[in-house]
Amino acid sequence: MDNNMESKIVIGDKLQHLLTINGLNTASLNKETSIDESTLQDYLNNVKSPTLEDAVQLAKFFNASLDYMIGTSDFILDTWDYDFLAEFLQFSSIKIREHFEDRQNIKVHDRDELDTVLFGLLTYITLSRLGRSFEDLSDDEISIMKASYTEIISIFNSCITMSNQDCFDIKELKALNRNIVEYLFGDYSFVYERVLKG
Repeated sequence: MDNNMESKIVIGDKLQHLLTINGLNTASLNKETSIDESTLQDYLNNVKSPTLEDAVQLAKFFNASLDYMIGTSDFILDTWDYDFLAEFLQFSSIKIREHFEDRQNIKVHDRDELDTVLFGLLTYITLSRLGRSFEDLSDDEISIMKASYTEIISIFNSCITMSNQDCFDIKELKALNRNIVEYLFGDYSFVYERVLKG
Protein backbone atom coordinates (compact mmCIF):
# COMPACT_ATOMS: atom_id res chain seq x y z
CA MET A 1 0.00 0.00 0.00
CA ASP A 2 1.17 3.55 -0.77
CA ASN A 3 2.56 5.30 2.36
CA ASN A 4 0.89 8.54 1.27
CA MET A 5 -2.52 6.84 1.38
CA GLU A 6 -1.84 5.49 4.89
CA SER A 7 -0.98 8.93 6.28
CA LYS A 8 -3.78 10.80 4.46
CA ILE A 9 -6.00 12.69 6.90
CA VAL A 10 -9.67 12.59 5.98
CA ILE A 11 -12.41 14.32 7.95
CA GLY A 12 -15.61 13.45 6.06
CA ASP A 13 -17.02 11.11 8.70
CA LYS A 14 -16.20 13.56 11.51
CA LEU A 15 -17.76 16.46 9.58
CA GLN A 16 -20.90 14.47 8.84
CA HIS A 17 -21.21 13.48 12.50
CA LEU A 18 -20.74 17.08 13.67
CA LEU A 19 -23.32 18.32 11.18
CA THR A 20 -25.82 15.68 12.34
CA ILE A 21 -25.44 16.22 16.10
CA ASN A 22 -25.66 20.00 15.63
CA GLY A 23 -28.70 19.78 13.34
CA LEU A 24 -26.87 21.53 10.49
CA ASN A 25 -26.35 20.91 6.79
CA THR A 26 -23.58 21.65 4.32
CA ALA A 27 -25.25 24.94 3.38
CA SER A 28 -24.55 26.12 6.95
CA LEU A 29 -20.86 25.35 6.49
CA ASN A 30 -20.77 27.18 3.17
CA LYS A 31 -22.43 30.20 4.71
CA GLU A 32 -20.46 30.36 7.98
CA THR A 33 -16.94 29.45 6.81
CA SER A 34 -14.66 30.79 4.11
CA ILE A 35 -14.14 27.31 2.65
CA ASP A 36 -15.55 27.04 -0.87
CA GLU A 37 -18.34 24.58 -1.64
CA SER A 38 -16.37 22.18 -3.86
CA THR A 39 -13.57 21.89 -1.27
CA LEU A 40 -16.12 21.18 1.47
CA GLN A 41 -17.68 18.47 -0.69
CA ASP A 42 -14.23 16.94 -1.21
CA TYR A 43 -13.70 16.95 2.57
CA LEU A 44 -17.14 15.43 3.19
CA ASN A 45 -16.50 12.71 0.59
CA ASN A 46 -13.03 11.95 2.01
CA VAL A 47 -11.49 12.82 -1.36
CA LYS A 48 -9.21 15.54 -0.09
CA SER A 49 -7.22 16.15 3.12
CA PRO A 50 -7.99 19.46 4.77
CA THR A 51 -5.45 22.22 4.96
CA LEU A 52 -4.39 23.13 8.50
CA GLU A 53 -6.22 26.46 8.17
CA ASP A 54 -9.45 24.73 7.09
CA ALA A 55 -9.21 22.10 9.84
CA VAL A 56 -8.74 24.84 12.45
CA GLN A 57 -11.62 26.85 10.99
CA LEU A 58 -13.96 23.84 11.04
CA ALA A 59 -12.91 22.89 14.59
CA LYS A 60 -13.69 26.43 15.76
CA PHE A 61 -17.02 26.46 13.93
CA PHE A 62 -18.14 23.25 15.66
CA ASN A 63 -16.45 24.10 19.00
CA ALA A 64 -14.50 20.86 18.59
CA SER A 65 -10.87 20.05 19.26
CA LEU A 66 -8.42 19.94 16.36
CA ASP A 67 -7.36 16.47 17.61
CA TYR A 68 -10.93 15.25 17.06
CA MET A 69 -11.11 16.81 13.60
CA ILE A 70 -7.94 15.08 12.36
CA GLY A 71 -8.75 11.76 14.04
CA THR A 72 -6.17 11.60 16.84
CA SER A 73 -8.89 11.73 19.54
CA ASP A 74 -12.37 10.22 19.82
CA PHE A 75 -13.55 13.06 22.06
CA ILE A 76 -15.05 16.13 20.44
CA LEU A 77 -14.04 18.29 23.41
CA ASP A 78 -10.92 16.81 24.94
CA THR A 79 -9.25 19.82 26.51
CA TRP A 80 -9.47 19.77 30.30
CA ASP A 81 -8.56 22.47 32.73
CA TYR A 82 -10.34 24.20 35.60
CA ASP A 83 -11.80 26.86 33.31
CA PHE A 84 -13.22 24.13 31.07
CA LEU A 85 -14.66 22.34 34.10
CA ALA A 86 -16.23 25.55 35.43
CA GLU A 87 -17.84 26.17 32.04
CA PHE A 88 -18.94 22.53 31.83
CA LEU A 89 -20.58 22.75 35.29
CA GLN A 90 -22.32 25.99 34.38
CA PHE A 91 -23.60 24.61 31.06
CA SER A 92 -24.58 21.24 32.56
CA SER A 93 -26.42 22.74 35.53
CA ILE A 94 -28.52 24.93 33.20
CA LYS A 95 -29.35 21.98 30.93
CA ILE A 96 -30.12 19.66 33.87
CA ARG A 97 -32.39 22.25 35.49
CA GLU A 98 -34.18 22.88 32.17
CA HIS A 99 -34.63 19.15 31.62
CA PHE A 100 -36.18 18.48 35.01
CA GLU A 101 -38.39 21.57 34.98
CA ASP A 102 -39.55 21.28 31.33
CA ARG A 103 -39.78 17.52 30.93
CA GLN A 104 -40.38 16.04 34.37
CA ASN A 105 -42.07 18.93 36.19
CA ILE A 106 -39.47 18.81 38.96
CA LYS A 107 -38.05 21.94 40.55
CA VAL A 108 -34.29 21.60 41.11
CA HIS A 109 -32.87 23.79 43.87
CA ASP A 110 -30.80 26.59 42.39
CA ARG A 111 -28.24 26.74 45.19
CA ASP A 112 -25.09 25.67 43.43
CA GLU A 113 -24.07 24.47 39.96
CA LEU A 114 -22.25 21.44 41.37
CA ASP A 115 -25.29 20.47 43.48
CA THR A 116 -27.47 20.63 40.35
CA VAL A 117 -25.05 18.41 38.42
CA LEU A 118 -24.93 15.97 41.37
CA PHE A 119 -28.75 15.93 41.38
CA GLY A 120 -28.67 14.98 37.68
CA LEU A 121 -26.05 12.26 38.31
CA LEU A 122 -28.02 10.83 41.23
CA THR A 123 -31.15 10.69 39.08
CA TYR A 124 -29.19 8.90 36.38
CA ILE A 125 -27.74 6.40 38.87
CA THR A 126 -30.98 5.66 40.74
CA LEU A 127 -33.68 6.08 38.10
CA SER A 128 -32.55 6.55 34.50
CA ARG A 129 -30.34 3.46 34.36
CA LEU A 130 -33.45 1.48 35.31
CA GLY A 131 -35.47 3.12 32.54
CA ARG A 132 -37.49 5.24 34.98
CA SER A 133 -38.02 8.94 35.62
CA PHE A 134 -39.70 11.10 38.23
CA GLU A 135 -42.88 10.83 36.15
CA ASP A 136 -43.05 7.14 37.16
CA LEU A 137 -43.16 8.04 40.87
CA SER A 138 -45.98 9.13 43.14
CA ASP A 139 -45.84 12.55 44.81
CA ASP A 140 -44.74 10.91 48.08
CA GLU A 141 -42.00 8.94 46.32
CA ILE A 142 -40.80 12.11 44.58
CA SER A 143 -40.60 13.94 47.92
CA ILE A 144 -38.64 11.08 49.49
CA MET A 145 -36.30 10.83 46.48
CA LYS A 146 -35.63 14.58 46.40
CA ALA A 147 -35.04 14.63 50.18
CA SER A 148 -32.65 11.67 49.82
CA TYR A 149 -30.74 13.41 47.02
CA THR A 150 -30.47 16.57 49.12
CA GLU A 151 -28.98 14.58 52.01
CA ILE A 152 -26.58 12.63 49.76
CA ILE A 153 -25.37 15.89 48.21
CA SER A 154 -24.99 17.37 51.70
CA ILE A 155 -22.95 14.33 52.83
CA PHE A 156 -20.75 14.66 49.73
CA ASN A 157 -20.16 18.36 50.41
CA SER A 158 -19.49 17.66 54.10
CA CYS A 159 -16.92 14.98 53.20
CA ILE A 160 -15.14 17.44 50.90
CA THR A 161 -15.15 20.09 53.66
CA MET A 162 -13.98 17.48 56.16
CA SER A 163 -11.04 16.47 53.95
CA ASN A 164 -9.90 20.11 53.74
CA GLN A 165 -9.68 20.59 57.51
CA ASP A 166 -6.24 20.90 59.14
CA CYS A 167 -7.18 18.25 61.69
CA PHE A 168 -8.43 15.81 58.99
CA ASP A 169 -7.52 12.17 59.48
CA ILE A 170 -8.30 9.76 56.65
CA LYS A 171 -9.21 7.13 59.28
CA GLU A 172 -12.33 9.13 60.15
CA LEU A 173 -13.51 9.15 56.53
CA LYS A 174 -12.74 5.42 56.24
CA ALA A 175 -14.71 4.76 59.44
CA LEU A 176 -17.68 6.70 58.07
CA ASN A 177 -17.52 4.70 54.84
CA ARG A 178 -17.21 1.41 56.79
CA ASN A 179 -20.31 2.30 58.78
CA ILE A 180 -22.26 3.02 55.57
CA VAL A 181 -21.19 -0.34 54.10
CA GLU A 182 -22.09 -2.03 57.39
CA TYR A 183 -25.49 -0.31 57.27
CA LEU A 184 -26.05 -1.61 53.73
CA PHE A 185 -24.83 -5.18 54.18
CA GLY A 186 -24.84 -5.80 57.92
CA ASP A 187 -26.82 -5.11 61.06
CA TYR A 188 -25.41 -1.64 61.74
CA SER A 189 -27.77 1.31 62.27
CA PHE A 190 -26.77 4.93 62.73
CA VAL A 191 -29.96 5.39 64.74
CA TYR A 192 -28.94 2.76 67.32
CA GLU A 193 -25.49 4.32 67.70
CA ARG A 194 -27.03 7.74 68.31
CA VAL A 195 -29.43 6.25 70.86
CA LEU A 196 -26.60 4.44 72.66
CA LYS A 197 -24.41 7.53 72.79
CA GLY A 198 -27.37 9.61 73.94
